Amino acid sequence: MSAGTAADYIARAERVLPGGASGSWRSYDMQVIERAHGAHVWTAAGQRYLDFILAWGTVVVGHCDPRVNSAVADAVAICDITTIGPQRGEVELAERIAAVMPSAESVAFCLSGTEATLHAVQLGRAATGRQKLLKFHGSYHGWHDMLAVGVRAAPGREDRVGLNTPESPGIHVGAAADVIVLPWNDRAALDDCFAAHGGELAAAFCEPYVQSYGCTAAEPGFLERLRDLCTRHGVPLVFDEVKTAFRHHLGGYQAICGVTPDITAFSKALANGFSVGGLAGRRDLMERFRAGHAAGAVMDGTSNASPYVMAAGAATFDILADGGIERLHALGARMREGLRREIADSGVEASVSGIGGSWALYMRATPPRNYAEALSQDSGRMVEYNQQLRARRILEPLVALADRRLSVATTEDDVDEALAAAGEALRAVA
Repeated sequence: MSAGTAADYIARAERVLPGGASGSWRSYDMQVIERAHGAHVWTAAGQRYLDFILAWGTVVVGHCDPRVNSAVADAVAICDITTIGPQRGEVELAERIAAVMPSAESVAFCLSGTEATLHAVQLGRAATGRQKLLKFHGSYHGWHDMLAVGVRAAPGREDRVGLNTPESPGIHVGAAADVIVLPWNDRAALDDCFAAHGGELAAAFCEPYVQSYGCTAAEPGFLERLRDLCTRHGVPLVFDEVKTAFRHHLGGYQAICGVTPDITAFSKALANGFSVGGLAGRRDLMERFRAGHAAGAVMDGTSNASPYVMAAGAATFDILADGGIERLHALGARMREGLRREIADSGVEASVSGIGGSWALYMRATPPRNYAEALSQDSGRMVEYNQQLRARRILEPLVALADRRLSVATTEDDVDEALAAAGEALRAVA
C-alpha cells in the first residue's frame, strides 16, 4: 500500500468509524500499521518503527510470536467455545497463577482490565454491603462509571485533573459521588480518609506501582499503611495489576513489594495481545461469584476463558517463566541507565523512573511522587520530545504522560538504537 492509498484508507475509516478508529486514544494517533513482528511494526508506507507502546503493554513477548500463535492454533483445532463448565486450559492457567501470585487463592477470567475492575467493584459491594470506593488521583481503572473519576488526563482534556473530576461527560453523577479520590503517597490524607469514611468503603483500589501516568512507586510504608487500614476497617484492598502483573514478576508487583491485597485485577501481559482479564483473590470473596450464592455478585461472559485465549496465556506464561522476566529487567536497566546518560549529555532538565522492562521520562528534575507533580513537568517540551522520537522511527506515546515498555523480542541493538534517537531528540528540544 502506498502512502497515498494509506491516506485514502484513513479517509475511509473516518467516514465509518468515530474519529477513524474504534477507540478514542487510537483516533488520536492515526497511522495504518500493516505488519508487526517482534519489537517492530511497519506502516502502510513501508516505514519501520521500533515499538515501545506495545498495545499499552499487552504485547510482552513480541508481536506475532510464533510460539504463542501456534499454541492458539492448536487449541482452536481441538475445541472452541462451548460455555459449559470449565475449559481444561482455564483450570491449568488458574493453577499456575495461584502458585505464584500471593493473593490468588481463587482465579476467574474475563476479557479485559476494564471488566476485571468492574467486577471487583461489584464483589466489594456484595461482600461489605457498602457503596463508597477509594482510589488515587491519576490512576486509570477502566472505562466504566464506577471508577472513571480523578483519572489521568486524556489528549485534549489536560484541564480535567481535579481529584473528583469525572473522566468525561456521560459518567453518572451518582457513581462519581461514591468515589473518594486521594493524592498518591499522601499518608496524612489516607489516614484522614479512613478516619472519616472507613466504615463506608466497599473497596480501596490502587495501582501498587503506578503506571497510569508514567512510573511512580509507592513510598516506603505507604502500601503497608493502606493494607493495615483496610484490614482494620474491613475494606477489601484491590490491587490493579492490569499493567504490572506478569510483566515485572509472574506473581505481580505484590510479589515484589511484599504487600498482599484481597483482590487483584490483571489483564494485559498475560496473553501477548489476546484479549484477557481476570481477578485473583481470597477464596471467601471469590466464591461470591458462584452461581446461586445468597449474597453474591455475577462474573459472566460468553467468551470468558475461551480455549484459544487460555492457550495464549499458557504459552506467554511459559516464555516469561523461562527467562523472559529476567530479560525484560536487564533490557529495562540498560534503557534507563542509557537515558540518564543522554539527559546528562544534553543538559535538558529531565529525569527517568521505571521498573523491569518499563520506564518513563519526565521533563522535570526529579521523578514525580504523585499525579500533580507529574503534571508540573514541562508538558510542551515532553510532547515535542515524543514527536522528535516519532520522526526518528521510535514508537512512543505522543502525549506528555505515559509509560513505555520493552518486549522479550527487543534486542540490545534495539535499545541502543532508541538511545541514540533519544539523545538526538533531547538535544533538539534543549
